[in-house]
Amino acid sequence: MGIPLLWRYLLRNYFQVFALCVSGFIAILLVTRFRDIASFATTGAGWGTVGLFTLYQIPYILPLAIPVSALIAAILLFQALSHTHEMTAFRACGLSLKTITFPLLVAGIFLTLVNFTVVSELGPICKSRAKHLAYEMAMLNPLSLFQKDAPLKIKDIYVDIHKFESGKHAEDVVLVLKNLSNERLGLMTAKELWVEEDSLMGKEVTLISSLDPKKENSFDHLIIENQAFMSTRAANLSELIQNTDLELHYDYLPMRLILAKRLLHKSHSPYGIGKGELEIIRRLSLSLAALSFTVIGLAFGMEISRNRNKSGLIWALSLAALFMVCFIGAKSFRHAHVTAAFLFLLPHPIILLLSARALKKITRGIE
Repeated sequence: MGIPLLWRYLLRNYFQVFALCVSGFIAILLVTRFRDIASFATTGAGWGTVGLFTLYQIPYILPLAIPVSALIAAILLFQALSHTHEMTAFRACGLSLKTITFPLLVAGIFLTLVNFTVVSELGPICKSRAKHLAYEMAMLNPLSLFQKDAPLKIKDIYVDIHKFESGKHAEDVVLVLKNLSNERLGLMTAKELWVEEDSLMGKEVTLISSLDPKKENSFDHLIIENQAFMSTRAANLSELIQNTDLELHYDYLPMRLILAKRLLHKSHSPYGIGKGELEIIRRLSLSLAALSFTVIGLAFGMEISRNRNKSGLIWALSLAALFMVCFIGAKSFRHAHVTAAFLFLLPHPIILLLSARALKKITRGIE
């Protein structure tokens, strides 16, 4: 059997299972995020906009779906080769274990590059554009911000609505929010609020706000305003979120912008690991997971004994769980940058060393 034919055979079976697994993870993601998609649809967005918002959710799951799918595909492939004695036939033809596993290592490197593109470029861009779509709908229909599962949240605000219909009409509204200019609370009540074209309309509206006293140790001046009918631009209410959410967070930035921002804001950490460096390490760890999980699958998916056992599968699941635990733990230590960076990188050398040890034992005929 020629080497090119072997490559085609192994990679075809590998990527068939891989594509099926990724499709399953995407389907599960869309089901789990159905509430967010439905909440976005209730803002009055058209079907095309809702579909675009749905597509922007896919890169959320791909950085983890790709490594896990690579693990499943590699394990199933080498278990099938072992159970059907194809692995024995390959070895009998004079093919070394290195020759057999090399196509899967190339596939793992390729998936690492794909995952790096998703994590560093596609994911942040889609996340930013999904947020931008939510802002646009909030500008057109600010009442959508008051929904329980609204795509956008207003900070420092309390909302109570007795009746809320179709996302564009509300009754008996109580709105309490923080006035950033004087660090006081403001109150707004309305019998009815509704959106009409690009205007926010209201009936029986009461506004209570305060002014700083002119003298020290004096009471605030209250301003009470009652309006039988109110009309204002719909965009005015949605502007409440502009100063709080439209910040350049690292998870919304492509890699090149993170590097540029890192140059402007140098880390003061003694080890030189700031928020920018930590985000880069996180993305590199996720990207390398595609190769590490592929190596796990090919090292612990092989079975060379007549008696089938589950020890290889247990090792594979344990190493995959180690990566997940360290990754979640690193996010919990996000304020301790050095510890978080260590946890992000720790699983990869452990996975590679244990997998190399397992492959060496298989080469010597020991399982």
